[in-house]
Amino acid sequence: MTLLQLNKYAYSAELEALWQQSLQPGDAIMLIEEAILRLQSPPFLAWLESKNIPLYFLQSDAEAYGLEPDAGTPISEMEWVDTTLAADRHISW
Repeated sequence: MTLLQLNKYAYSAELEALWQQSLQPGDAIMLIEEAILRLQSPPFLAWLESKNIPLYFLQSDAEAYGLEPDAGTPISEMEWVDTTLAADRHISW
């Protein structure tokens, strides 16, 4: 599994396309920092659902932005470390 870590709400169109096209079955996405705001984006959520890709986010970031997301799996900082270490590869965007 490759863990793709996103930390921005939006990237340039080229980078968005690149990271989305790099996803393979069995990969996962981790949202941190400002990227947590993607959980408020219906197009992102619809795209993610169509790909059947596991989604994780830092609970502390959701709390910092005052969000209670319905999508994804909230994890702690320690679980983030464990998830990262369990991945075969890790790509930060």
